[in-house]
Amino acid sequence: MKTLSNTSNEKKNAGRHSLRLPVMRFLGLLLVVAGIVLIGGSVLLNMEQDEIRREAVEAFRMQRTRSVEQTDARVLPTDAEMLPTDGAVKIPWILRIPKIDSENPVVEGTSKSALKAALGHQEGTAYPGELGNCVIAGHRNYTFGRYFNRLDEVEIGDMIYVDYPDETLSYRVSGIRVVEPDDLSVLEQGDREILTLYTCTPIYVATHRLVITAERV
Repeated sequence: MKTLSNTSNEKKNAGRHSLRLPVMRFLGLLLVVAGIVLIGGSVLLNMEQDEIRREAVEAFRMQRTRSVEQTDARVLPTDAEMLPTDGAVKIPWILRIPKIDSENPVVEGTSKSALKAALGHQEGTAYPGELGNCVIAGHRNYTFGRYFNRLDEVEIGDMIYVDYPDETLSYRVSGIRVVEPDDLSVLEQGDREILTLYTCTPIYVATHRLVITAERV
């Protein structure tokens, strides 16, 4: 036999349960909306980056076709200088990796704004064509960009090219390694022409850095 106390407790529990369901539905809907906003933001960011990259590459190709005299074709613009202001995009060289169908502009510096717009040349390291280690960084996840998304598919012996307005430099991949984020050995200089590319790994987690080293051929 149910007592008055038991009946009262059952009613209270039923009331709590009826309140819990709308709250859970609301939280679930909130998570879905947040997911849609996050995905939509990533898609828009990628579209913006792709447009900047496309304009930079097209402008560079036109520059090579015209074969105009360059005052200093190997001085990189900053990320702010590269962005379109008067309908033109400034970029003196691009990095190509045929193995992964990658062709991207390079700007000076590795700041957040620089890597949003392109790959970034590590300040203080050599330039392509100079003795020493030319270090280039790039993002690879869909939140920050897609420039080095497939860098983990590169293998020993693959070719990497640097296109200047007046010539193309060729490099062959000679080393692949994963290092800690604070490992500064990737910046070390030497007496050979070396190209070093690095990006976060694993993709989306980014606890380490994937480093690709290539030598001039």
